[in-house]
Amino acid sequence: MVDLRVIDGGGGEGSDKQAQWAEEMAAQALERLAVEILRGVARGPENSYRVGTAVRDLYEHLTPESIRVRLYATMDAGLRSANSRLLPENPYKWDDEFPWLLKSALRLAAETIATDGFARGRASQRRSDFDHSIEQYVLQKEERSREGGRSYLKRLLEQLPPLPSSPSPTRVKRAKKRKPATTSKKPA
Repeated sequence: MVDLRVIDGGGGEGSDKQAQWAEEMAAQALERLAVEILRGVARGPENSYRVGTAVRDLYEHLTPESIRVRLYATMDAGLRSANSRLLPENPYKWDDEFPWLLKSALRLAAETIATDGFARGRASQRRSDFDHSIEQYVLQKEERSREGGRSYLKRLLEQLPPLPSSPSPTRVKRAKKRKPATTSKKPA
């Protein structure tokens, strides 16, 4: 009797490997697309060619002939990989806050360009989170530099131009109130 379970090129273990490889390639194409979209948004609308190429590449990897690619598993793998590079589990000790600052900036950017009815509220919250992330980043830099006997903020302020001095209250001239102009009517 012929064993119909194993047919050359007809499925089995080889097609599983092909499907896994196709999903890995599609996940990498999704990562490239995410990068190109971020670059395109930052550069402006004239830079759409690379985004279009990345979309085409992703589409070709999602729809290969005779191989079924699982869409959500591919998206999950691609986003998980990009996120792990943005927010590594063991960030560099000297820059703990920087990945979180990047994440806050991306979240703010996403909500700023969103158009649904609740986007403005989310954008406001993301702006608050972003401001907090910047403060934490600067505080971490200052703390690290003080451990070495320096001051990050002092050095930063030395690099900035001097702040304009505010005018003293005695030097501020008050504008005189003018009486409204009266119009005289001439008898006809």
